Amino acid sequence: MIVGWRDVTMSSNYNVVGQLAQRSDGPDKVTGRGVYGLDRTLPDMLWCKFLRSPFAHAKIVNVDTSEAEALEGVHLVLTGKDVENVRHGRGTYKDEPVLCWDTVLYVGDRVAAVLADDPDIAEKALSLIDVQYEELIPVLSAKDAAEPGATILHPEFNQYLGVQDPPDVATNVLVNLQRDRGDVSAGFAEADIVLEHTYTTPHQHQAYLEPHSCLVDIGDDGEVQIWMSCQLPMANLGELARIMDIPEEKIQINTSYIGGSFGGKTDANGAYIAYLMAKETGRPIKFVMDYSEELMASNPRHPSEITIKAGIKKDGTITAWEANAYLAVGAYASYAPVPGGLRGVLEMGGPYKVDNVKLSVIQTYANLVPCGFARAPGMPQGLWAGESHMDACARAIGMDPYDFRIKNVIHDGEALMNDSSFQALRVEETITEAAKASGYFDPKPNNVGRGIAVGHHSQGGGAASASVIFGEDGDVSVEFSTFDTGGGTIALIAQVVAEELGIDMDKIEVSPFRNTSEGPLTGVGGSRGARVVTIAGYEAASDGKSQLRRLAAEFYGWNEESIDISSGQLTNTTNEEKIEISEIVKRFGEPVIGRSEINEPTSPYTSFGTHIAEVQVDTETGRFTVTKLTAVHETGTVINPVAFQGQVEGGIIYGFGEAIMTETAYDESGRVSNPSFADMKLPTAQDIPPLDTIILESDVGDGPYKVRGIGEHTNIMIAPAIANAIEDAVGARVRTLPITAEKVYEEFPNER
Repeated sequence: MIVGWRDVTMSSNYNVVGQLAQRSDGPDKVTGRGVYGLDRTLPDMLWCKFLRSPFAHAKIVNVDTSEAEALEGVHLVLTGKDVENVRHGRGTYKDEPVLCWDTVLYVGDRVAAVLADDPDIAEKALSLIDVQYEELIPVLSAKDAAEPGATILHPEFNQYLGVQDPPDVATNVLVNLQRDRGDVSAGFAEADIVLEHTYTTPHQHQAYLEPHSCLVDIGDDGEVQIWMSCQLPMANLGELARIMDIPEEKIQINTSYIGGSFGGKTDANGAYIAYLMAKETGRPIKFVMDYSEELMASNPRHPSEITIKAGIKKDGTITAWEANAYLAVGAYASYAPVPGGLRGVLEMGGPYKVDNVKLSVIQTYANLVPCGFARAPGMPQGLWAGESHMDACARAIGMDPYDFRIKNVIHDGEALMNDSSFQALRVEETITEAAKASGYFDPKPNNVGRGIAVGHHSQGGGAASASVIFGEDGDVSVEFSTFDTGGGTIALIAQVVAEELGIDMDKIEVSPFRNTSEGPLTGVGGSRGARVVTIAGYEAASDGKSQLRRLAAEFYGWNEESIDISSGQLTNTTNEEKIEISEIVKRFGEPVIGRSEINEPTSPYTSFGTHIAEVQVDTETGRFTVTKLTAVHETGTVINPVAFQGQVEGGIIYGFGEAIMTETAYDESGRVSNPSFADMKLPTAQDIPPLDTIILESDVGDGPYKVRGIGEHTNIMIAPAIANAIEDAVGARVRTLPITAEKVYEEFPNER
């Protein structure tokens, strides 16, 4: 239940920007007219399905496909021997076999592919393939995989494409991030109390409702047409061209609506095998994952084990902070950010002043599902540990967690514990505002607690392009490269262009690129959407106005510096003479086009937030109820309040699910034990507590409108806030996600 939201700092100084704006994709999505990747079909289409390994680690002794090939309706069966030594990956390392030919490395690894008339026949054919395995002992945790004597899962690692600095000694360790400052040994010696605990998170699937899908067709001219549910088409184009061994210009990736991604659909899952099958049969090939495959063999959030050791003085000063994180990349690094690593995990240090810091993030291969990007990659794991440990430290010295944070939080000119530096830091403001809005210091009944968590997220950069086109009928259209994956970027660019041209937003028609042939089809990620869209739209509109001014000066002898453009007209401010834009275009003889090409670096700004959860706990059972959530977020200019608030609420609900119910659970053999939404619970409207959100707007941010992203960091603070509230209520500290009644009950103090 949403209580409401408040913008407590600014009112819009613009006519269109900052106002409510309707999304053009809304009618399609609510009426069912919208076409998603899952909906795409072509005449004479055949269906592809994959046979997947039942073992976490095993040698493939033999694969017999004879019965499957004999089944009526089956057109083709491929095994690893047909594509031996072909490895791929969206990331830097190309380490994942297209189909396994000698060894499988996780439950769900692809062993064979079947092509049939329909999905039912393909499924039947899979059951007829006889695979003989020799089972091996799996390595099922990052910490075990990093041990010197651990089984090396990729002994041929140094030969993989993309590996630039091969290790001298074979290892499962892919990433070793280190951040050191000062002398932690001296810091611990200076402390009155040294506190050490370990915090863990499980695999967590992004839980998008539309599964992975792709449709591949090869035209008579050899051009490959691909439709797939993917948020980053351009990120896959080069890799597809490499593995298909054809020029990029012979591949066209087409867009569709996406039924959720949250970082989980950045790949081209199934496209290469579908291409081989289309090449062999001359017919279109479709591949769709079912949800048991999604939960077993997609690319979820990395599981983590994070140990934090902190030194604290009795006055609340943190003298040392040492944190060691282990994360399992999984069987392959094909989706993972390597070798740079999940830098978001370094947020286990938090936005606090500490002179002596030692942070370590180790990421390893393991016999588990390959992991990839999930909303705010690495930050949920890091914040879960760091903000939980902040409360533990505060309670160890008898200080309120609010006061402990206020004493230690950074301000302008100070760096985070991971040595990241940003401008215009307003973290303390979010903490004090959240405490006030939530009634943090108000009296509480027995077994009711309140918990705080603080976090932030900057904005990524990247390329984008836009064109603002003025037609002779007076219409204005916009073409741009960042297609809308659900966050409302179409409305954002329409607002910016309308603002710059001084016209109504409904007079602008926006068309994102439909495919990679129209231009560099960039997607959205890293909280970059509002940032790059508004900059690209502004610069294209500004360039368009410059073109119009130049033409008006040429045609009518006006001074370019004295021309104002608004309401579809050019006005000579010297004599108030007016000309319709359409007249300029007609006289020019062709559309007037303003263009922009941008490539933004990582933002120098970040946006902080503070969440406060209130819970009530049943001391007989450990069952708890989150009775209220308060979320305060500081930002730049809010372009579209509805879209902005939707991102805040969506992220909080997403994080709420991961905090108390959502996990992909594995048994001792490495198999997923809850491979369906019947077993993996997601929050519904009935689960969501009253939510009060407060937005602290400012005029500090990126681009002409001073924007900052909101898409990712709304979900990273919920889990530690709830855990901190539970300890505040009854003294039970849960250190493993998700937080359940059973875990709370087990952690009750003995004297309860």
